[in-house]
Amino acid sequence: MMDLDSQELWGRGPSMESPNNAWASVQRTPADSARTQQIVSPVVRQAESLGSLTLTDSSLSAEVKETMRNNYNERKMYEPGTPALEQTVWGAPPSQLDASISGLDTSMAPVASQSSMCDELHSEDLENWMNSRRKTYNPLAKNIVVVEEIPEREGILFKHTNYLVKHLVVLPNTNPSSNQTVIRRYSDFNWLQEVLLKKYPFRMIPELPPKKIGAQNADPIFLARRRKGLCRFINLVIMHPVLKQDDLVLTFLTVPTDLGSWRKQANYDTTEEFTDQKIDKAFISLWHKELSNQWNKADAKIDELLESWIKTSVLVERYERRMRQVSEERRLLGRVIEEFADNSVTLYPLEEGTIHDINSHISTISKHLNSLADTSKKERQEVEEHLSVKFKTFIDIIIALKGVFDRYKIMAGNNIAHLQRRVEINMDKLQSMESNPDVKGAEYDKLRQTIQRDKRTIAEQLNRSWLIRKCILEEFVIFQETQFCITHVFQEWAKMHVKYANETTESWEKVYANLQDMPLSRS
Repeated sequence: MMDLDSQELWGRGPSMESPNNAWASVQRTPADSARTQQIVSPVVRQAESLGSLTLTDSSLSAEVKETMRNNYNERKMYEPGTPALEQTVWGAPPSQLDASISGLDTSMAPVASQSSMCDELHSEDLENWMNSRRKTYNPLAKNIVVVEEIPEREGILFKHTNYLVKHLVVLPNTNPSSNQTVIRRYSDFNWLQEVLLKKYPFRMIPELPPKKIGAQNADPIFLARRRKGLCRFINLVIMHPVLKQDDLVLTFLTVPTDLGSWRKQANYDTTEEFTDQKIDKAFISLWHKELSNQWNKADAKIDELLESWIKTSVLVERYERRMRQVSEERRLLGRVIEEFADNSVTLYPLEEGTIHDINSHISTISKHLNSLADTSKKERQEVEEHLSVKFKTFIDIIIALKGVFDRYKIMAGNNIAHLQRRVEINMDKLQSMESNPDVKGAEYDKLRQTIQRDKRTIAEQLNRSWLIRKCILEEFVIFQETQFCITHVFQEWAKMHVKYANETTESWEKVYANLQDMPLSRS
């Protein structure tokens, strides 16, 4: 549980497993390098059953699994012995702060009593604050960045793929005449993600698709998936109200030179966004403990929700593959019927007039099947290019929020409680020194400086803790807007089915009408 108000948050619990334990059921297998493998994503441990269906043979699950593995293992987020895991976030409540610690801004300490705040969660001020954040984010906005794969691969020994990245609208804080097309490679996208994680660790930074899965880095289907994943990544970044304003994001999208060379020469800022910031006391007055409870509940259920949506997306992909097979089989059926009609004349030489009439209608059936195959092909393409992308984008959004929660557990710690205790002890020593004439002045001054330094550190850490709290609330508020992605994707799904179902029905009605004249007897 991500309890921001708990004094024992950082005690080790079952959720903070080491990589070996957390990924015990996510072992690489030879099937990982093929597109026929079991779901072994971090939340879909084994081949999962869904009613009478077993969710196996899914390259999407491999993509999600590798993405999450990169997120947690390669970044070593669960590195044993991380000091922050044993620290508290908010320190002791005000009742435990020594009143003699002058100069400490205790107004930023966690408030034990909420009597001075609004009793109801959705107070008018808090609601206005949230509404102002909601208006900055529209997850249903159209993509404004296009990523296309350049066919020619570069490199002498190790070939790599380049991508043409084009933004379709004028970007914030850029000249309208800025270059709208740049060439980037996967490592450039990776660099952008890493600097965003350094600067904005408590923002919803989307994950990148895996660089490769087994030996699939040269597989055209895998490369197509990776290109789509990169496109989703950069569009989620540019939709984010804070990330889209970042200078390095704009550099990534506008600087026409090789980004690797630019990084070696340029001096760019990667300091955390909270540097030199002070928490607005108006926000502190808005805070309500129930907000922490909501986060904790979301954190407890996010894996379940992610698992369910992955299953949904897998089934959508499976439906797409079935449509491809249906389309091919309809064309095949049309050809087989044509062959039958060509050969049937030899079986009915005495009834040539009738059999020719029948065969002409059979030709109509063949054309109808080809028309249905074209309809199935269009539907499959629409699923692949639009619907499936929307399902996967929502996966990316959920994983981005999960990343915020997980990074909070690792990176938001402080040692306020330890510093408070040390200040109290040193204050007692200082008082005893004042009554002892034998104590040297240098020792007294040194202890007083230590107390003052610890007080400043406590104030700084309290300030940072509140800034983190505000940042995560902003992210959680704008995340609420993504609930409409669920509505949108299912509306689009139903609309698509109605469209192609109507086309299919009309086609069958036409062929049925034509077949009414097909001979049933000699009369």
